[in-house]
This record gives sequence, C-alpha cells and structure tokens, in this order.
Amino acid sequence: MLQLRLLIVSIFVYSGLFAQEKKGKTDFNVSFGTYVSTGEDLPFWMTANQNGVFTIQNSNYQLFQAGFARKFESDSASNWSYTWGANLVYGYAGKSDFQANQYWFGMRHKWFVIKAGAQSDSILYGGLSSTNGNLDRSNNARPLPGISLSTDNFIPFLFWKKWFSFKANYEEKLFSNHAFVKDAHLHHKSLYGKASLSKNWSITGGLEHYVLWGGTSPTEGEMPGLSQYFNYILGLKGGLGAYIGDRTNKAGNQLGIYSLEIKKEWTKSIISLYWNHPFEDQSGIEMANLPDGLWGIHLSKKDRSSFITDIVYEYMNTRNQSGSIHRLPAPTPDNPGRVIGRGRDSYFDHYIYRSFTYYNRMMGTPLFVPRIGSDGVADGFESTRMWMHHLGIKGTLGSDIYWKSMLTWSRNFGVYNGSFPWSANFGPSGSLYPVPLDEFSVLGELNYRGNKLPFEVNTGLAADYGDRFQKRIGGYFGICYRF
Repeated sequence: MLQLRLLIVSIFVYSGLFAQEKKGKTDFNVSFGTYVSTGEDLPFWMTANQNGVFTIQNSNYQLFQAGFARKFESDSASNWSYTWGANLVYGYAGKSDFQANQYWFGMRHKWFVIKAGAQSDSILYGGLSSTNGNLDRSNNARPLPGISLSTDNFIPFLFWKKWFSFKANYEEKLFSNHAFVKDAHLHHKSLYGKASLSKNWSITGGLEHYVLWGGTSPTEGEMPGLSQYFNYILGLKGGLGAYIGDRTNKAGNQLGIYSLEIKKEWTKSIISLYWNHPFEDQSGIEMANLPDGLWGIHLSKKDRSSFITDIVYEYMNTRNQSGSIHRLPAPTPDNPGRVIGRGRDSYFDHYIYRSFTYYNRMMGTPLFVPRIGSDGVADGFESTRMWMHHLGIKGTLGSDIYWKSMLTWSRNFGVYNGSFPWSANFGPSGSLYPVPLDEFSVLGELNYRGNKLPFEVNTGLAADYGDRFQKRIGGYFGICYRF
C-alpha cells in the first residue's frame, strides 16, 4: 500500500508542475478497474492487447493506473516539437505488482523524429483488430524500452511527392532480464511506401524486420554482441564465436512481415483491406509459406454518432509454415554443401531465444499463448499452428454511450514435432495436440463519456468457451478521470 500512496502523491505533484504549461498540452488521467472471473484466471479478451498491465493470474484483479502524455503539435509553425509521457500501474491480485508501464521523451525536427523510452503503438482499425493490424507487433505486451529514429509518419518522396510518400523506422530495444535470454536486444526496422492513385484511393506496402540478438542464454551461454551487429541487422550468418546454428543459418532470431493495405474513401465511409505475411527464414522470405498470414477488412463510418461506426473482420492462418517436412541435416562449417532445412517454421520460436515475449507476454498476435517453463519464464508457445476468424463491431447508443463487441473463434493444432531440441515430447503425430482444440472468446463493453459525470465509466463482460482455455465468464467495472 505504501507504493500505491507514493504513486498517487507523485502523480499529483507532476500535475501541479505541468498544469502551468501554456495551452494545456499535457493531458493527465487516473483510472481504477476491478475485474472478476468464474475461472482461475480472467477471460482472454479482458487481458489481451492491454500493454501487459495484467501480470498475475487470479480470478479477481484490482488495477490502478495514472499517467500523463503530451503529443507532438500538429499545427505548430516551429520546426521543433516535443512529446513526453508516462503511465504507472499498480495491480493487486492476491499479491501486489507495480510497474512503470510506459515512459518516453521524443522530439521532432521537421520530418525527423527521435524517441527514447517505452511507449505503446497507436491504436489502428478502431481498436477492433485482434493484433492491431500487425502479426508481429501488437499492444499485447508491455512496451520495450529503447531508442527509435523515424520519419514523422509519411513524407513526400522527391519529384513523385504528389502521389508517392514513404515512412521509415529504426529501433533498438532492450529486454534486460525479462526474457529467456537475459540482456538480449530487439532490433526493428521498417520501410513503407504509399501510392495515392486518386483523391480517394491509396495503396500502402512495406516490410518489417525484427532480430533478437546478443544477451546470455541460460543453456548456451553468452551470444555475440555489438561485434556482430551488422550480421544481425543485415540478416547475415553469424561470425566467429556465434552458436553453430547461427553460423550455418542466420545470426540471431530473424523474423518479420510483408504488409499491404488498400484504402478507399467515400463521402460517408472508409474501407481498408489489409494483409500481413510472416517470414522467419529464407523459405518465408521466398513465400514458400504463402497460405499463412493475416487478412483483414475495416469499414469505418465518418458519422461517429451512428449506432455502428466501425466493423473489423479478420482471418488468420499459420498452419502451413513452409511445409510439414524439415529437410535435415543442415550444413555445418565443415560441410557447407549439406541441405538447408525448410519447413516446420514454428513461428516466433527459436533454438536460442525460445519465444518472442516480454514479461511472459507475446509481443505479436495474442492468439499465440506462451508456454511457461519451470523457472517461470516463457520458453516457447503452446500452439503456433492455427486458423482464426475474428469479428469486432463498435458504435454509439445516443450521444454519450459507446459500445464495443469482439468475437474470436480459433482452431489450434499445436506445434510441429522435432523443430527444436526441447520439442521431442510433442508426440509422433507432429502436433502437441492429439486432436485440434477449438476456442471461442467473446467481449462486450459499454463506455459512458458525457457531461453529466466528471469522469468516464467503463463496464463489460467477457467469456471463453472451448478446449484450449478454461471455460470461464468474467466482468469488469472501471472509472477514469481525465484532466
């Protein structure tokens, strides 16, 4: 309770300091929520895509959050603009957890942006997407701390500026000791191009690349660091001193997505069609796993007072994984002519870094649920082969009440057998699950934001039914005050 008191005092001290700033550009918020469940844990959609604020498994949860944020000025005549913010979280579920969930400072000069700290990504597609429109980068886990260099969204490109623009991002993040490999790094870069075919049509395509590198493995020892940095970020083989798998394949845990979006705007609505294609190795880059990916459609009405303002439908398939046969053995430094393995990609798993998680939460699609080892740290995923149908709808009831509903059905096949040394017990059928496991998760939410009350009220119900999770129903109630 002492931590909670200190948190409250610190927030109001910050409030007094920043309230003196001109134009009131820094916004503050304080919120409290209480969550209950009939199961041993809260339902899936009550905790997924919540920036990792839920850290304890329990049938009830009390969550207090407080923070402040200042955005870049969009109408400033100055070449310079600044952003900063923080979000502090206190949770109680049989025991206490305190976290500085977000904290960042950034500055922009013309089109160039530099940021330091940990900040969540902007919410896309009305907040209805199962993975915020990105298989590899949702808001399911706590934001990683680090530094990023980027363009200020899309910027015109040279003499094609009337119809073509681009955006780019380069980041280095640090896991510290909150992953299987301690003090590992996460490198991320992306490049997107946008073609405006007419006033109402646009096509956006791009590539995102992630690399887990460096750090110290509890089983394999220290991995090469900055001395092989360019091997990591350029997708090259590991150099001298690297693990044998990195010297015969690629340095570090390499993964990424191809991304495409087509957008059409009408007088009263906007429709977006989007697609993600994952890759983890050469076979994925060459699209040998073409059936796999995330397909989505978002329909948004410009009249935000409508009963239905947004609809999102998504289909995800990750069953192909470049085929069911892994051609072994792989080449070695002494015999480089041996066949390179393809197939059984087992997305987001890796023989060194084990899983794409931070604080035991998946950083990409939340449908990939981490498997927690005996040491309490995620060392892989329960199922990487699945298909999913997801529907999200939201709108308004009158002028002050907003509603949202999400329904997700998935069929889960487990993981391919023998992809990694620790998977030998996954069964001769090639799947962790003897039969596929179906799962249905649903969420319904109401939110009051009006003038009659000086704060927002949020309430909702969620449930899971199927063979993958425990059958459970949960509810929550929260209030939020913004000033």
